[in-house]
Amino acid sequence: MNEPADEPQPPLGGTNAEVAPDLPNPLPASPLPDLDIFGRPAPSDRGWAHRRGEPRVFAFFWTLYLLLATISAFWRVGAPGAHDPSALRPAARAVLAATAVGVALLWPMARLSQLRPSVRFRAVMRAVWQDMVVVLVPAQAVIWPQIAMAAWPVSVVGALAASICAWGLLGGALLTLALWTRRPARGWWMLAFVTIAGIGPLIALGPAGASPHSADFDWWWMTSPITSGFEISRDRPWTGSAAAVGPGHWRAIGAVFGVAAGLWAILGVLGLFRRPRSA
Repeated sequence: MNEPADEPQPPLGGTNAEVAPDLPNPLPASPLPDLDIFGRPAPSDRGWAHRRGEPRVFAFFWTLYLLLATISAFWRVGAPGAHDPSALRPAARAVLAATAVGVALLWPMARLSQLRPSVRFRAVMRAVWQDMVVVLVPAQAVIWPQIAMAAWPVSVVGALAASICAWGLLGGALLTLALWTRRPARGWWMLAFVTIAGIGPLIALGPAGASPHSADFDWWWMTSPITSGFEISRDRPWTGSAAAVGPGHWRAIGAVFGVAAGLWAILGVLGLFRRPRSA
């Protein structure tokens, strides 16, 4: 007598449970695409790792830095002296110095600690120009209100605005060259930025330098983006106004503009012939 064939056993889940069909082994998981904070894929020639969410995030932190610098500078003035421009001028100079530190040191330090924006030289130039807009436009929003707050003449505030723009253009040109170099050399570039920002004030404060209040114009104080604001806006009561600028100040600002324009012209020529290379 033949034994009956084995009947299929019900699944563990009960008689009503469905039997899962045989599926092929899943493929190994592919790496997730590199997306920015808005879900956009990175360009084909580079990733987003070096500038995630930028320039929006960079603009946010730069604006926050200027806001905190302004609050901390004017916090000590208080309500009793808020109506007196002479009480606001030291705080205004402190804000100018903090802004110059951000332009001359913090901006290069942030960018030199990141990967190069692109393997294309012109793309690096374009990224630096975007940075300059992000840095210099909010800086102007800090400088120009000093016409009312510090009661400085329009010529003085205009010189302050022109000075920060000149140093920003010069710093942007140098930053373009620095980003194009290989990463081990960027520490030397940062040392160059620190030297440019500090060598003039060190000489001015040394034995060979003149006192900043001994003459109408002190050239050494105009050789740094950090101290140029103090030189332009310092009190000159003998002129009959809170502050005043002379031809020497404009010549110094023009010299920085000239050097920056020359460097950008050279970079423009290099951008026509530079070929992409690896980082």
